Amino acid sequence: MSRFKDLEGRQGVVIDTMVFIYLFEGHQHYADLCEHIIGRMSEGFFSGVVTPITAAEILVKPLKLRQPSIADRYRSAIRNLPNVTLPSINTEIAFMAGSLKAKYGMPLPDMFQAAMALYFPAHTLITNDRAMGKLKEIQIVMLDKMTGR
Repeated sequence: MSRFKDLEGRQGVVIDTMVFIYLFEGHQHYADLCEHIIGRMSEGFFSGVVTPITAAEILVKPLKLRQPSIADRYRSAIRNLPNVTLPSINTEIAFMAGSLKAKYGMPLPDMFQAAMALYFPAHTLITNDRAMGKLKEIQIVMLDKMTGR
């Protein structure tokens, strides 16, 4: 698919939480696209990053709904993805997130996602959060643009 051309060979593309939520919950507009993104990453078309922010956020809904088995499946799916790095947040990333928060005034979890994208070589974040489009330091790949919405 030509919509993936910009991702080819990139190392360390941050996959935002909503990509996994749309996939896991079978979102009617985005599930197929998100499955394709994860598939391309798993095949090695590009390498991905799942941040600690995403690892935390993905568990909130199933745990809130008292569905620990679903939360366990999500954990397992994330841990077993090929061509994915599951990094820790280090002090340098925290400094970057703070700087981005000061510059853009956006929520700190979003700025940690952006800082992770800045930290890894691809400098790319796949998301559907329009507010992230303000960021100049990294490339934002919007799901809506990939679907033509």
